[in-house]
Amino acid sequence: MPSLVQAIRRLWQPRNGLFWLMLGFQVLSSVLVLFIQVRQPPPGLRLALGLLALTNSLLSWWLLARLWRESDAGETKTTNAPKR
Repeated sequence: MPSLVQAIRRLWQPRNGLFWLMLGFQVLSSVLVLFIQVRQPPPGLRLALGLLALTNSLLSWWLLARLWRESDAGETKTTNAPKR
């Protein structure tokens, strides 16, 4: 099991576009939920915005899992490389 520092290093990848896309989806879903709570739109719009926020959240989690897997594969490739 990786330590907390290793886990943060695997997820904090500001040079990776997936990292910024994941953060964008998280921020957008938070803004949508805040809008629903503050403005209390009509039920149809509330449902549509809620589904959009849920979809953004799920996409963000999928990207997070993808970043986690890809960074693990990258570490495995560099640690198992033959020494010359």
